[in-house]
Amino acid sequence: MPKPINYKQVLNLFDEAPTEVKNYFPEFRKLVQNHSFDVSISYVFSRVEAAKHMTIYCGIVKLHWTDSVLTREMVDNDHMSRGRFRDLFKTVFGKKIDERLLEKLSKAEEVRDKIAHGKKWTEAQARTALIDILEFATEFNKFVANEAGFKPFGDLRGFKGRKKALPKKTTEWVLRGMGIGGKPKSE
Repeated sequence: MPKPINYKQVLNLFDEAPTEVKNYFPEFRKLVQNHSFDVSISYVFSRVEAAKHMTIYCGIVKLHWTDSVLTREMVDNDHMSRGRFRDLFKTVFGKKIDERLLEKLSKAEEVRDKIAHGKKWTEAQARTALIDILEFATEFNKFVANEAGFKPFGDLRGFKGRKKALPKKTTEWVLRGMGIGGKPKSE
């Protein structure tokens, strides 16, 4: 996508995104129109973090048939840094995230970090970061759908299918084998 030169172009590019991506960021349009870009960036990245957690959670439940309640609890309790997410993705899906996607995400994360840590940033950087995230979400959806049949930046209802889950004790061992958590809080 071309680099947007004003907020209207950001909105036009948002409007061109797939419906599931637009629906995943329901406040995007309102925030870009009515607030400074730091607010929009903060919102978008809160949604990206949620998508990362859901990618790992849904991948484990769908591909490894784990108990959904226990898996959710243990994934939620995991401290998922950027590197950890990439490592867990490879463990869960058996494949690394496409380097081109990671590049787009990393460029946007650099801008997010400047904003979050009170460093100097420009509106041009913020506009580009917002578009990079929309492109990342669109392409990541395609990538994960191809690998596992669901789209993390979308409606995840029915992602698992009708498979019967493993017992909780077996689920705990599967998750530990993946390096996720110790004992869940409910015990």
